[in-house]
Amino acid sequence: MNQEEKKKHPLLQSISSLLTPRIASMAMKMKRTTMISPVLAFPGNYAFLFSLCQLPRIRISFIFCYSTSAIVLDDKTTIMDVIKSMYLENLIKAESKSGSLTLQDALCLFDSVIQMRPLPSIWAFNHLLGFVSKMKHYSTIVSMCRQMMGFKEIKPDISTLTTLMNCLCNLKKVDLGFSVLAMIFKLGLRPDAYTMNALLLGLRNEGKIIEAMELLKKITENGYPCNQYTCNIIVSGLCKSGNLGSAVDMLKEINENGRFKPNVVCYNTIIYGFCKERRMDKALIIFQDMLDRSIEPNVVTLNSLIHGLCNIGQWNEAKSLLADMINWGISPDIYIYNTLIAHFCKDGEIQEANSLFNLMSQRGIKPSVVTYTMLIHALCKLGEWGQAMNFLQNMIDCGISPNVVTFNSVIDILRKEGKIGKAFDFLELMTCNGVKPDIFTYNSLILGLCHSGQWKEVTSLFNRMMSEGVHPDVVTFNSLIYALCKEKRTKEAITMLEQMIHGDLKPNIVTYSFLIRGLCNSGQWAEATSLFSRMMNEGVNPDVVTFNSLINALCKGERTKEAITMLDLMIQRDLKPDIVTYNTLIHGLCNSGQWAEATSLFIRMMNEEVNPDVVTFNSLMNALCKEKRTEEAITMLELMIQRDLKPDIVTYSSLIHGLCNSGQWAEATSLLSKMVAEDIVPDVVTFNILLGAISKQGIVTKAHEVLKVMDQKGVKPDKITYRTMISMHCLQGEMYKAKNIFDSMATQGFAPDLAVYKMLIKGYVKSKRKEEALRLAEEILQKGMTLDAAARNMLRGLTML
Repeated sequence: MNQEEKKKHPLLQSISSLLTPRIASMAMKMKRTTMISPVLAFPGNYAFLFSLCQLPRIRISFIFCYSTSAIVLDDKTTIMDVIKSMYLENLIKAESKSGSLTLQDALCLFDSVIQMRPLPSIWAFNHLLGFVSKMKHYSTIVSMCRQMMGFKEIKPDISTLTTLMNCLCNLKKVDLGFSVLAMIFKLGLRPDAYTMNALLLGLRNEGKIIEAMELLKKITENGYPCNQYTCNIIVSGLCKSGNLGSAVDMLKEINENGRFKPNVVCYNTIIYGFCKERRMDKALIIFQDMLDRSIEPNVVTLNSLIHGLCNIGQWNEAKSLLADMINWGISPDIYIYNTLIAHFCKDGEIQEANSLFNLMSQRGIKPSVVTYTMLIHALCKLGEWGQAMNFLQNMIDCGISPNVVTFNSVIDILRKEGKIGKAFDFLELMTCNGVKPDIFTYNSLILGLCHSGQWKEVTSLFNRMMSEGVHPDVVTFNSLIYALCKEKRTKEAITMLEQMIHGDLKPNIVTYSFLIRGLCNSGQWAEATSLFSRMMNEGVNPDVVTFNSLINALCKGERTKEAITMLDLMIQRDLKPDIVTYNTLIHGLCNSGQWAEATSLFIRMMNEEVNPDVVTFNSLMNALCKEKRTEEAITMLELMIQRDLKPDIVTYSSLIHGLCNSGQWAEATSLLSKMVAEDIVPDVVTFNILLGAISKQGIVTKAHEVLKVMDQKGVKPDKITYRTMISMHCLQGEMYKAKNIFDSMATQGFAPDLAVYKMLIKGYVKSKRKEEALRLAEEILQKGMTLDAAARNMLRGLTML
């Protein structure tokens, strides 16, 4: 029979007519079919087929065995039906092995197989189910199995039902998975380890670890098979649920009963769990147990340990483990190197990071864009721009294109350092390299321009951003609003808020806090209060910072009653006032003369366990001193020291001023000595206050002692110091000393004013030294000083002497 006759043979034509176009196409792609029997090959060897074609169409009843499968034939089945079934089954086997089978091909084959009579063996169905299952089309598997169950001739085996169970469990339908288990028992099939693992995995994935443990107990009690994967499933579930102790107990139990040996995956899971919780002591114990049991660690094991050691700052131990890893013949991957480099970069250990970079290059591990980005960012942060640029060039030369994160890292560091010009250079370099700037790029640059007050450039960049299709986000608007409020351009800031809302962006707590603070700082407390109400109406809950801004504004406007109301509202909204809240209110009450209310709020503050700080005590002491309640102020100082708070220059200055105003210059001098003993250097204002009090008492020696301390502490006298000393000597009639101080005043850069001249003239007149008085009067006139009424009267009086 020639080739043309073979093609026209009715048996071959009937087989071809059975196949759908897609299956026929797959059949044509087969180079050569698998052997059906030791003497038959189809379609490569036609001899047997042709001999069959010469036989009468008889009905037979036998089992035709081929390969590893069996087809049951009855008296209604023809030899042609057998050949078709065998051919299709072999086609399934060949296509599955080829790896070219698609989901559509598999479903097409399934449709053909399910319609064929006699039905192929269950092996063909299992092969198709397994293939579709690997593609994770779980719902499709369930549908296919439903169709199969509709045929009495199809007898599912343990493989069929395990595949179905696995798919149901992956669909989060473990309850139906147990129904399949019941079917397995009903059919007299014995579940294998894969069957039970499917159920355990389903329970674990649904977070039902207790139920999984109970099932495992029943599995072991009934002697059903389990394997290493069974152990891995349960240990993984326990670790994910935070039951690391139970996972370790289970590992010990498995090692003790010897039923099977836990593998590296089981150990890795527990080690990872401990590393994640930063319990490195426990992780290293499990690691040592792993080594003691001759279970070789892999790259995953060491990844977890190195990452964990880095997280707790044990860099040397991490590096040591890396060296051990290399000695054991385990090649560290890019992830391990990046983990170590990231932590060294974060801590500014750039030399260590650079050493690791060189090591990975030596070992043939190509650095990734992440590696370069971390190093460039760290170098920029340390101001090592030359090295950073070398890395960037090296990166490009190695064919690794810098990504948007790389450029953003450099731009953000430049912006923080105020090098906005260089930041824009990198923006252009970024564009030249084909990297499109994103919202983070623009936000960083806009913030930098805002801080430097370059509003024209901000507008230009904002427009460029929009034209490139990068839409501003809440952070963009917040940066603009913050900068405008900082410059007290609150009207423009409010316009930005409206533009933000118009662009379907919802302002957040940061937006409103910036605006409220800006309005408060501009004295627009009414507008700030209105915006506060609007904020709450829009469902944005104010935080402590927002309330503090409003309370501060109200206190500055001496509206302390409304400020206290804000404090009460704050507490009603379950927000705990902080030290800033109380300090602002206490300071506001003290400044408005409400020292009693301030003291009451101080007591309330301590009752609510908000610890007062130096600022709190200073406000109260200053208020008490102004009221000349110096004894209570001193009591406050003692309380302050009892609470381990160190008085500062403001504390002592307030008290010295208070004591001086109360005429207690001796106590004030004593307090100055205490202040100096505590290495707190008084400023010129404090010294002037004390000198003023002493000069009124006319105690020149004490005044000079104070001046001596001033000189020792390197505090230079100012105009008030000179004026105080001149006044004191004039009152004491010591005109020679007064004139000496007057003369030294000019040499120290302080030109005597009219008040100083008047003091000296009065002193000379009192001492009856008319000539010196007249000489000073002439100086006043020569210098063209503007005379007040008292000065004019004084000069007229001198001419009459």
